[in-house]
Amino acid sequence: MVSLDSSISFMIYITAVSSAAAGVTEAVKSVVPFLATDYEAEQDRLEDHNHAARLTHYKKFCNLIISVVSAGVIFALLGLDPALILVGAPSAFVDNPWKVGTWIWGIVAVFGSPLFASVLKILEGWKQNVNGDNFPHKPRQKVRGPRN
Repeated sequence: MVSLDSSISFMIYITAVSSAAAGVTEAVKSVVPFLATDYEAEQDRLEDHNHAARLTHYKKFCNLIISVVSAGVIFALLGLDPALILVGAPSAFVDNPWKVGTWIWGIVAVFGSPLFASVLKILEGWKQNVNGDNFPHKPRQKVRGPRN
C-alpha cells in the first residue's frame, strides 16, 4: 500500500538516481568536445542558423541518451525496483535488475526529475505539518535606514 513515507522514499530514490545520472552526463561532456560545445551561425544566413540549430539539437539528444543510459545502469547496479519502494514492499530488491523495466525507470527518472523534486518538497512539507514538526521561524528584526 502506498503511504506518505513510501512516497517520500520513492521520490528521494528517483531524484538521487537522476542527480547521479546528471553527474555522469557532465563527466562525459567534459571528455567529449561535441557535447560541451555551443554552436552558433558563422554568418547571418539561414543555412548557417539551421546547421547550428541542428548541431545543438543533436548535442541535446546525445546528452539525454547518455543520461537515460546512465540512470538505467545505476538502477540496475543498485538492484532496487522503485515501484516496490513506492508500494512499501518488504524488500525492494529484484532478482534480475538488468531487465527492460529497469531501463524504463531510467527514462522516468531523467524526464520526470523536475516534477519529482517539486512533489518531494510538497510531500515533505505536508509530512512535517501532519506530524507537527514545524521548524521554528527565523527571528526577524525591523530596521530603519539612515535618516538624512
